[in-house]
Amino acid sequence: MKLRKIIFILSLILANNYSTAQSINDTIIRNVMLIQEKDIVKNIDDYLIDVIIDFDTQKPSIVFNNSKLPTQFFSNQLFKNKPYILIKPDDEYYNALSNGTDTELNDCDLPLNINIYHQRTYFKNKPKIDSIKRFDNHQPKLIFNSSIDKLKTKDNIVLYYTFGFGSTCCPRDPNWDIKEKLDEFISGFENFNNVKIGDVYKKITGKEGEHKLYFTLSNLNKKQKLKFLQKIRYWTYIDRHIEDIKFEPQIFTPSFVKKEGLKLITEK
Repeated sequence: MKLRKIIFILSLILANNYSTAQSINDTIIRNVMLIQEKDIVKNIDDYLIDVIIDFDTQKPSIVFNNSKLPTQFFSNQLFKNKPYILIKPDDEYYNALSNGTDTELNDCDLPLNINIYHQRTYFKNKPKIDSIKRFDNHQPKLIFNSSIDKLKTKDNIVLYYTFGFGSTCCPRDPNWDIKEKLDEFISGFENFNNVKIGDVYKKITGKEGEHKLYFTLSNLNKKQKLKFLQKIRYWTYIDRHIEDIKFEPQIFTPSFVKKEGLKLITEK
């Protein structure tokens, strides 16, 4: 009897989660992340998308794609194996409008606001595109979330790279054996680019030297941030010629943490 009750309660919780999940059929879609052309930097096959993106696998990430990135980029790379809602202006319509080939408009008509909505959901771990809809002016109301600048408050830090060190003994974390290489890498990057990388924060996570470092890269522009993130992938390798290694194409995005419990440091 107790087992049935537990199953019933779990079913209610799951049903509530599904009922509150956002859908392209909603009249209001909240927490929309705006990605614009200015937010994107590419170098070789790697990207930096300078937007804090929610990758919660229990609910869809919602993005308004106001950039040149194709829908396939989001479905096959950024949100691979994750649910999402992608909203994108109807480029075909707007291109026809700019070229004067759209026959749906009369001379006195105003251009329509037309967006295409894609939604991917998962059922028993199998991806399924629920639907693709093309909305004209009568479309859901979009409520955008806070930008990175709004998150840069006295309570939060926006970060691009994190690295942790475990115990100095019992057993000793191997990361301590290569910490000097991290310092060398950062000094070399700063000297080569004639720039300081910006604020670094430290969080104590144990009593035997355990801590995490949070890199804000606050003094770097977007191109420099991407170069830093690409190069720092190599520093943990012993071989100094290890840059011959080829990494899989990667998409970098920032995140944020509460500043409480963090200490601003000058050493890397």
